[in-house]
Amino acid sequence: MKKLVQVGITLALMVNVAFAQSKKVPPGPLDKKTYTCDVTEDGKKKPETVKDDLKFASGKFSCKLLLEEGFKATPYEATTDSTEKPYVTTFTATAEGEKEMVYTWEGTITEDGIEGTATLTKKGKTKKSYTYTGTQKGKKTK
Repeated sequence: MKKLVQVGITLALMVNVAFAQSKKVPPGPLDKKTYTCDVTEDGKKKPETVKDDLKFASGKFSCKLLLEEGFKATPYEATTDSTEKPYVTTFTATAEGEKEMVYTWEGTITEDGIEGTATLTKKGKTKKSYTYTGTQKGKKTK
């Protein structure tokens, strides 16, 4: 009986450790970079532009708009085309929320500049869409 309890505890610990490790997101190529952006909601008669910081850290993407809509920082994917001069990096980040809400961010980074789109959908239908442009925080503009 003791042996059975020990085996059970060992298995439970192994599953717990494996589960904890599976939540870890590997570092991404944009980590430790923040871009200050002007974000404009599309489709408005008098579009209002708001400032937001797009942050990349620990393999995750976050920004004020994402968090205000109730989403958490989400893993991102980025690829760099090193055949272009200057290098061009594209990224996507998709956050899934409650009630079939999905926030998708796509962007292109060239040198210290960034531009892209963000779309908030519910059950596959677009609720809000945005465009944004900005520069890397802490870098001087040319």
